[in-house]
Amino acid sequence: MKMMKILLVNDDGYGSKGIETLKELISPYGEVYVVAPEHAMSGKSVAITIYEPLKVRKRGIDEYSLDGTPADCVFYGLTHLGVEFDLVVSGINYGHNISYDIMHSGTCGACIEALIFKTPAIAFSSEGGFISAKNGFRQVMDYIFKHDLLSSTDYFLNVNFPFQEEVKGIVFSSLSPRNDNRYFVEGEDDSIFSKRKLGPFEDLEKHGDVYLVNNGYISITPLLKTYFSNDLYEKIKKEKKIK
Repeated sequence: MKMMKILLVNDDGYGSKGIETLKELISPYGEVYVVAPEHAMSGKSVAITIYEPLKVRKRGIDEYSLDGTPADCVFYGLTHLGVEFDLVVSGINYGHNISYDIMHSGTCGACIEALIFKTPAIAFSSEGGFISAKNGFRQVMDYIFKHDLLSSTDYFLNVNFPFQEEVKGIVFSSLSPRNDNRYFVEGEDDSIFSKRKLGPFEDLEKHGDVYLVNNGYISITPLLKTYFSNDLYEKIKKEKKIK
């Protein structure tokens, strides 16, 4: 196996347990460079900083923190370090990024930014600690290399480790629909706090990511970098008779 140049980012911030764990796990596969947000940036999706200057702090050998978003970190790493990266890895996020979570996820947003720069990318997420991630990480990488899943930048891989410490297996999964109830709770001084109640887990598709991670499996889901679907475009044109 070729040793890679790997850019490691996250959305939980530099020094988080998840990024330290992922650096340890991914290091056998290549030379790792870290560029992470100075502070937690969960929920930032693919947001970038446009009008404000960004400050960079060198934290160690090939390690930097940036007072920006996960996408900013990828942008900086891929364009400013003078390294030809083979892979971007993001995480390990503390909490699953499954179903509609991916729309808001800074962990996934970093991978979308990587695809814009034509660099393969993998997002890693885990709920309730990182033991299942440690137990299943080598299996995941073996699976990815066996099936040549890093050969395209049309998609990135969204990997979620299960609640259970012992992993039952790996499934190439679909993205599950999930009915969530989002609402606000009032605090003091006219402040409000966003809350969410997850939808029911019954009757879920067994090849979907939500079912899998709740039943002891690692899910690997391919996700696109764009909202546009050429198949949908052609379907609408045909059905609506648009020339």
